[in-house]
Amino acid sequence: MRSHALLLLVLAAAAAGRAETYDIGADFAKSEGWTRAGAAFVAEHRDSGFRFLEKGREDAARAPRSGGVTFHGLEVYESRLWFATSGVARIELSLYNRGDADRPLTAADLGEKLAAVRRLFDAAGAKSPRVEAQNVGNGVQQFRQTWRSPAPAQLVWRGRKVAGGRVDADFVRVTLLPPGGMDAGAQGFAVKARARGKAAIRENVVKVTAATAEEGRTKDGDVFVGNVPMVDQGDKGYCAVATCERVLRYYGLAVDEHELGASAGSTASGGTSLQAMYETVSALAKKFGLGTHLVYGELDKDVGGRIHDLEKQVADYNKAAKKLRRPEIARSQYVRGGVMWDAAAAQAAMEPVVLKAMKLKLPAFRVFQRALHDQVNAGIPLVWSVTLGIFPEPDIPQAQGGHMRLIIGYNDRTKEIIYTDSWGAGHECKHMPLDDAWAISKAVLFIKPNRK
Repeated sequence: MRSHALLLLVLAAAAAGRAETYDIGADFAKSEGWTRAGAAFVAEHRDSGFRFLEKGREDAARAPRSGGVTFHGLEVYESRLWFATSGVARIELSLYNRGDADRPLTAADLGEKLAAVRRLFDAAGAKSPRVEAQNVGNGVQQFRQTWRSPAPAQLVWRGRKVAGGRVDADFVRVTLLPPGGMDAGAQGFAVKARARGKAAIRENVVKVTAATAEEGRTKDGDVFVGNVPMVDQGDKGYCAVATCERVLRYYGLAVDEHELGASAGSTASGGTSLQAMYETVSALAKKFGLGTHLVYGELDKDVGGRIHDLEKQVADYNKAAKKLRRPEIARSQYVRGGVMWDAAAAQAAMEPVVLKAMKLKLPAFRVFQRALHDQVNAGIPLVWSVTLGIFPEPDIPQAQGGHMRLIIGYNDRTKEIIYTDSWGAGHECKHMPLDDAWAISKAVLFIKPNRK
């Protein structure tokens, strides 16, 4: 009897620790649900994991899979809402994505999920809208269905046929708009055909003075690009696609990290190769009138070119080490199987003080500084690939290894760069010494409009 009572207590405690399931579909089936302000919505559904993406801004919120959100009973892997003065402006629900999934989605599971969504959106006796298909390369197709009534909704999914007639699914996404969201003049579901031009983005440049500096966030002398949307990649190794999503959304293109991740072959644990991300973003940017420009790094080089660069980097490092009377790197630390190609081993052997001294002498440092000023002054953030763990960075979810973030500004007075990580609130605007930032840089590029 005593053990039975103890079991009941344990079960009750476990139940109390779980968030109560919130059915966002049933909630927004009522028109009044769309009129809620961001603060009211997040306060009401905080137990379901909803948090604003940025501190001090109430225009976008996210809830992870662990929040227990459902859509008319279907599990939601990630929920994202955008708010306007009139209330909720847009809802995007990931009903499946590789990054958050415990296992692949089978063809049968995918079919059942799509059929369940269609039953929700089809008016009584009406035929489902036509399925639009688009080939995105490598045998992969992306499909789209759009409902204009009784309420604006869109279903998008992507996958490929594999051996045995199976389907290898990348993601399933539902987007909901408020009543009137498909009216003339509204953005609707469409990704804009062209990104914002140079003149429009230049207006986002913020110059901070002593009078406008915010304690703990900005400093006198800061120059940075404002209004870059935040994305929270969560626990996934999606820093590359999350970073690129932020840039594309900044330019007005409604593209999400799961769509980019599928194109670039991202995995939740392994992330995205820099080369794959560079190629994917370059192709997508070109489609929308954007150009991709590499400032620093080896993303546009073949294997032979990257091996040559590694050999030169080690030689330059050893020169700096000798001058500082520090240990040099032996060939055995970056040669594997007779091949001079193990950048990770070479990087691990480099002392931060020597690495910094070596890189500061590179001509590329001046190129980096010039690009930093020119692009930030034009309202253009820089995509920044780094190696974490070389210098201490407190309060970040990832302690070491490769990472991608955005440089959004500089401060010539304090000799710092201003950057942002795609980890949600608290990571919007951070400072780092310019020399340290350059020392940890693996690649720097930017995406910019080709039109005025």
